[in-house]
Formats: sequence, structure tokens, C-alpha cells
Amino acid sequence: MVLGGAFFALRGLLGSPDDTIGPIRGLRLGYATSMARARFTPAAPGRFRSEAMDEDLALIWTPSSPDAPVRGARMEFHLGLLVAVRLTLAPDQPEAEGPPLAISEASVLARDRVEGGVELTWLARTCPTHADEVARRISQRR
Repeated sequence: MVLGGAFFALRGLLGSPDDTIGPIRGLRLGYATSMARARFTPAAPGRFRSEAMDEDLALIWTPSSPDAPVRGARMEFHLGLLVAVRLTLAPDQPEAEGPPLAISEASVLARDRVEGGVELTWLARTCPTHADEVARRISQRR
């Protein structure tokens, strides 16, 4: 029963209409695995694979070409819901532009400049799996 309660609490805050961040590349936090896979818009051909992460799951997308607009994507799921999106973007992509850190009630979005592009990390603030990373990102803003 506790697990079910945690699921609905997490589901209630993810993808909330109050979240001012997203969608990003067709994705919203809170999507199920099949929905995330179907709605992801990388703007280039590529392939998916899945990876187990203890009790969680990651869906990893790799482009067919190294010069694709999205150079790589990792979608992480907790209790079957999308709670983290990690994209490696070409520097000219719209999502690569913006502040280094954006915080909403439901999520945190970080942009880290790296050689040849931007690492975009979008995290659900309610996910216990990512709580330390969320806290670290928010503390970097202060």
C-alpha cells in the first residue's frame, strides 16, 4: 500500500500543468516508458536500448550519425515513470540555449557546456532516486 501511495504522490507532481519546464524533445516527466519512446523527437534516426538500474530502468537512445542534433539521450524511470532526462545536444539546438539552471516546483533543468555541445539534465524534484542530485544542482545556484 505504501508503494502505491508513493506512486500516486510521484505521479501527481510529475508533468504537472504547473511545471513551467518542458516538454523537451516531445518528453514530459511522468511519462511511461512506452510513451517516452513514442514521443521522443530527436530529429535524426537512431536506436533505443534499455538498461536495468537496480529496481529502475533507463531507456538509452543513440543516433545513427555522430553529428546528429541530439548526440545521445538517456531517459530514467522510477516506478515506471520518467523522472530524469539526460541529453547531449549540438550547441546550435534550441534546448541548448537558456540559463545554466532552471527550477520549477516540479523539476530542475541544468545545462552544462561541454566540448562540442551541451549536456542537458532534467530531473523530477520528487524522485527519491535523484534527490541528492537535485539538491546538489539547486545548491550550485546559490
